[in-house]
Amino acid sequence: MKQTVVRRAFWCLGAALSLLIVAGCGGDAKDAGTSSPSTSNSASPKPAGAPKLVFVTNSNADWWNAVEKGMEDGGKEFGCDVVMKRNDGETQGQVDKLKECLALSDVQGVAVSVIEADAPGVLDAMRALQKAGKLVIAIDSDVATSATDARSGYIGTNNVKAGEAAGRAGAALRPDGGKTVVFVGTRSAANAREREDGFFKGAGEKFTRVETWEDGGNHTKAADNVVSAITKTPALGVLLGLWSYNAPAIAGQVRKSPDVRKKATVVTFDLDEAAVPDIQDGMIDASVCQNPYEMGYQGVKLLKALIQKDEKTVKEILPDGKTRDTGVRVIVPKADSPVMKLNKPKGDDVITIEEMKKWLSSKGLKSS
Repeated sequence: MKQTVVRRAFWCLGAALSLLIVAGCGGDAKDAGTSSPSTSNSASPKPAGAPKLVFVTNSNADWWNAVEKGMEDGGKEFGCDVVMKRNDGETQGQVDKLKECLALSDVQGVAVSVIEADAPGVLDAMRALQKAGKLVIAIDSDVATSATDARSGYIGTNNVKAGEAAGRAGAALRPDGGKTVVFVGTRSAANAREREDGFFKGAGEKFTRVETWEDGGNHTKAADNVVSAITKTPALGVLLGLWSYNAPAIAGQVRKSPDVRKKATVVTFDLDEAAVPDIQDGMIDASVCQNPYEMGYQGVKLLKALIQKDEKTVKEILPDGKTRDTGVRVIVPKADSPVMKLNKPKGDDVITIEEMKKWLSSKGLKSS
């Protein structure tokens, strides 16, 4: 999972509520099938008088398909008219979509995966929505701690803890540590910063941060960055992908470089559909997966409760009144992985890719 990460608020105007994100990286609930990624509008059926909700992503990664399915199922169950607007990975794109939401008088609630935690334009857009009487929450990627007034709550992964789980996986895989290069769409996104910092906290002092490569959500650049990093840092020990699409980008280049695969460890976030065979083939050693479906489902439930001033339901979703952690799993290629042997007994939820595939299939999902 960009992941989400992502992987993963801004303004929306438009023709019909359309498009809805993440890297980058990944709890569980009632999950079901996904739709194919698209930059066009997607919406659930519209019950008469249903609250109108818009979800704005940070990118158009496949990871958002599971969020969209959870959102649509939540819309049907809780009687809401829901739409996902997929962003292009740019801050201005998110701002524009939030502006569209502001201009649409029938939009009552907005959920946003904040692409830059402290971007003034995004925060101003979120506050303007609130001033106009619309409810705003963050999902997947939150605002900066100094800007929590811009939203009514956050639903998603505790990305610091997720990063620590990734760091522990890295430490189990290479006890001697190593030089680490990091790949992400936007480093300033809250989920990116928290995952990166959490990784080094969980991995320990033997792991040194060499450089963080940003791709701006451009998948071609994401692959090019891996090539550049491998060339620039011959003795690198860990390739760390923070957003969902960084996983197949890293694996694709490592697959072409057998010498790098022999020496380096690959740790990623989320389970992009394209990364499934990479984990199966051992091109990725561990991936920390979120529960995007739950983010979409609970996001609809929370927005409706906020709109209707249903304090009991709000408290149920946000026990501390602020956030809901949807949890993570650590996915490994096989049961003989050091991560399975060392970290599962300590409490990390570690499962094999085959176990994860069975779980996804049982929910009708292809990614997480």
